[in-house]
Amino acid sequence: MSNDETLRFTVSLPQSLFEEIESDIDARGYQSRSEYIRDLFRDRIVDKQWNNSLEDVVGVLTLIFDHHQRGLSEKLIEIQHNHLVHILCSTHVHIDHHRCLETIILKGQATEVNQLVNKISVLKGVNLARLSRAGIV
Repeated sequence: MSNDETLRFTVSLPQSLFEEIESDIDARGYQSRSEYIRDLFRDRIVDKQWNNSLEDVVGVLTLIFDHHQRGLSEKLIEIQHNHLVHILCSTHVHIDHHRCLETIILKGQATEVNQLVNKISVLKGVNLARLSRAGIV
């Protein structure tokens, strides 16, 4: 059997989960359940490889935070400067009077990137800190 050969297998799901998946498939415009499931598997494999990598990894940290929170901007900058993670680029956007959205492209060892994200995500005034694992360098 070659690595490219397509295999079929059966999956059992509770009906409520199946209906949720069907709704998501329709909403996202997938042509088949198979392609939807392949994408889920690929995402899971990327996460596993990313976290287990001994090479540098690249990720995008998306933040939403209250820029009126006293000292938060300084803490964010200090954390970024003091970690062994390379900040390749950041973009800062004002969503409204109180909230900002910032994306930060990170490169470094997965454990260091995860530590930086954890330190930022617990800061008072940070409403969202979501890391997208983009790849292994």
